[in-house]
Amino acid sequence: MDVNPIKAAIPLWYAQMAWAKELISRSFALERAEDILRSESRGNRIIPGTAWYIRTHGIGVDVYKTLDTGGIDFDFDKPHPDHWRMRIFVQRQVNDGNLPFEPYRELLNNEELMSQAIAEALSVNA
Repeated sequence: MDVNPIKAAIPLWYAQMAWAKELISRSFALERAEDILRSESRGNRIIPGTAWYIRTHGIGVDVYKTLDTGGIDFDFDKPHPDHWRMRIFVQRQVNDGNLPFEPYRELLNNEELMSQAIAEALSVNA
């Protein structure tokens, strides 16, 4: 593979995380997006006035259309993607049409190749 398509997905990761934080803050009238982790706000539910869902977990959130489509899963204390979340992110973004299928087809069909591409892309951005 001459060009690693995962590298192209990394800016989208940061944009989606910023979008998700803004969506959470505005939709739930929170001072900070992290406040969604307070006990009274935890859980899995639709984001008011949208077609998006939110699921809180540990120190993070998962914002999605369906469990396999769109959005982003991140922890508030980790500003950069990790291997596991990048894999899920790419799959969901391809399924949602935000990333074109063709450049990711081979990676999506080969877990070992996907792992190598993610490891390479994340090590360059570390």
